[in-house]
Amino acid sequence: MKKIAHGLRDWFKDFVRALIFFLFLQTYVVQGFVIEGACMEPELHSREKIIVNKMVYMVKEPEVGEVVVFSYPLEPGKDFVKRVVGIPGDVIEIKDGYLFRNGKMMKEPFVKEYVFGSYGPQKIPADKICVMGDNRNNSHDSRSWGLLDRNLVKGRAEIKFWPPDSFGQIAKLAE
Repeated sequence: MKKIAHGLRDWFKDFVRALIFFLFLQTYVVQGFVIEGACMEPELHSREKIIVNKMVYMVKEPEVGEVVVFSYPLEPGKDFVKRVVGIPGDVIEIKDGYLFRNGKMMKEPFVKEYVFGSYGPQKIPADKICVMGDNRNNSHDSRSWGLLDRNLVKGRAEIKFWPPDSFGQIAKLAE
């Protein structure tokens, strides 16, 4: 009986250590998220699962082209995923169906259709970034609710892991 009690106590200690380690990882290092909606197609599809690096922005700032997960400014309990298209100091504009950053038309091979409407020119102030979905005509983003406060960014989307046939690194826009 003592062996069983000792074994259960050891198992419980190991379980608590593992739980603490998992909670630390989930809070500060990496976290899984589920994509909802079509705003990031074709890069990310609804119901795909991704891993988000939560530590990266503790040591560097978000860069143009990275896909980030953040707290939605109008409903902070909800998470959104979008691509960074502008950082502090940039001037962002959509005209004639294309995104322009600092007067230069961006090459965005993942944007598969003509982008309707216009935006900007909008200069990005300090501590803000401009984010947009890859599926521009079906995305609720900085064009509708404003620039994103940098402190709302939770991390950088790194890997798609579910379903298995979509496994791979999440593409960063090449400048």
